Amino acid sequence: MKCVFSIDVEDWFHILDLPTTPDVAEWDGLRSCVERNFMRLLETFEQRDTRVTCFFLGWVGERFPNLVKEAVRHGHEIASHGYAHRLIYQMTPEAFYQDAVRSKGILEDISGRAVWGYRSAGFSVTHETEWFFDKLIEAGYVYDSSVFPASRGHGGMSGGKRSPYWIERPSGELFEFPVSVTEVFGKALCFFGGGYLRLFPYPVIRMMTRRVLRESRPVIFYVHPREIDPGHPRMRMNWQRRFKSYVNLESTMPKIERLLTEFSATSFEQLIRKEAMGVGTRAEVVRGLREMVPIPPMRSGAELMPETSGKA
Repeated sequence: MKCVFSIDVEDWFHILDLPTTPDVAEWDGLRSCVERNFMRLLETFEQRDTRVTCFFLGWVGERFPNLVKEAVRHGHEIASHGYAHRLIYQMTPEAFYQDAVRSKGILEDISGRAVWGYRSAGFSVTHETEWFFDKLIEAGYVYDSSVFPASRGHGGMSGGKRSPYWIERPSGELFEFPVSVTEVFGKALCFFGGGYLRLFPYPVIRMMTRRVLRESRPVIFYVHPREIDPGHPRMRMNWQRRFKSYVNLESTMPKIERLLTEFSATSFEQLIRKEAMGVGTRAEVVRGLREMVPIPPMRSGAELMPETSGKA
């Protein structure tokens, strides 16, 4: 089983749910750091011959189409992070649908490739917003990586399945790659992205990566471009959020480099099928997913029940 490496392509001012978080109408007037940091990440992955999944904000793709094109040129997968980086539980179903469709269309127009994957802002899908899956299917997505199967500040779906699984809804089917977590003293914890990757020492991250792989689950790593840049501008926030947002920024790149040296990593598209997924049909992508998980889709609601086996 391989690891999957992903980048949530957003800027330093896209930190969620703060009184100081700027509105989307203000973003164009702010100094951006995403170009420099994203290109540094691409260079790192290129040096290690690793292909990753780039979950682009539609806004970032629209403003910096060169970044989307560079990602394609280097063989990386283009996926969607929505357009305006809004929490799911703060949106109506229709507003979310329009945002997801807008982002998909922008990224496909720039990249010239089909966009099949989605990740929500802040992994903010919850048990109360399961309409999210219907709207993703309606918007034309095939897989999602938004479910955080534990409690977290921006929602989470505590008790959810930890292995990849099918979701069947009245509107169709969707494949879910939940965020990687593992059990520590009876509590599900993540060690593999964002503040978790920055907070925990590398030997702990390596140990937990090996544990998840032994459970025949892909380890899904994720990083934001701002997290490799200790010098990026800071937003005003209380000390708790400041710690979560900025702890150990200088450790992120060395950890990524060590992980890429010690573990085999790839993109979601290469995990699903060897051919370039962005130029495949929906049916081909679904067939690749069914080869990964060769069981019938679960009925609506069943996919969100707690997992009863395979825990550490």
